[in-house]
Amino acid sequence: MPSVRDIMRTDVVTIRADDSARSLARLLADSEISGVPVLDGNGAVVGVASTTDLVRLAAGEAEISLASATLRPEFDRSSDIDEEEFDDVLEADPYGFFLPEDSAFAAGAIFEQLPESTFDRMTVEDVMTPVSFSVRPDMTVPELCAYLVRGRIHRALVVESGALVGIVTSQDVLRAVAEGSLVV
Repeated sequence: MPSVRDIMRTDVVTIRADDSARSLARLLADSEISGVPVLDGNGAVVGVASTTDLVRLAAGEAEISLASATLRPEFDRSSDIDEEEFDDVLEADPYGFFLPEDSAFAAGAIFEQLPESTFDRMTVEDVMTPVSFSVRPDMTVPELCAYLVRGRIHRALVVESGALVGIVTSQDVLRAVAEGSLVV
């Protein structure tokens, strides 16, 4: 029976509790992930911070306009671009969430263009979930799935002898199924 150890990732991206909420947003966007373990000054896990935490913070903030994002400087809207097709793409996905990396949209620029806000004044500790859901590496994948569903969570920290050794997400389970290494 496959275990958490078989599907977990050991290259865990983390953030410090005293970093700003804006730096959390940048880290999640740059790493293309939705949540990270939060560490204190001694490297101990003190919680988990996710995009959901940032959405909750933003909900209390003045409306942020993604229209302030700029086109990448190297993007040249030259005459060989089909204007109608380009306009269709913009209409279907105005903020570029589903555009490929080489698209004209510079998503990272959004963070640089926002004025100082709550995202700069609040720390990760202020917005994180101060509970870390953890599992053992020898837990079976079906047990993991039941744990994730029961807790209504998308990620669990993998802890062995009190130390963080990895992270496992619902995406990891799906990836294992898709690759055929997990038979359902």
